[in-house]
Amino acid sequence: MPRLLQVKIFTDSHANVVEEQINAWLASQTSVSIIKTETAISAGDANPTAGPWFVVTIWYELPAPDRERPGFRVV
Repeated sequence: MPRLLQVKIFTDSHANVVEEQINAWLASQTSVSIIKTETAISAGDANPTAGPWFVVTIWYELPAPDRERPGFRVV
């Protein structure tokens, strides 16, 4: 049976902050398989002094339990 993908979204008005958020999240995970990433930049709100808004979306799977792995056998 296919497993559902999980989604993690990181957002900030500074690209380096988004990068730090992603690195901290990855460091906190024991293992993940990243399936897809998407980056979007928006103009922000109507305030002309506000900079762009960065959004990074990551679709991922957690590691499969041993029983779901191909070739797993109960002894």
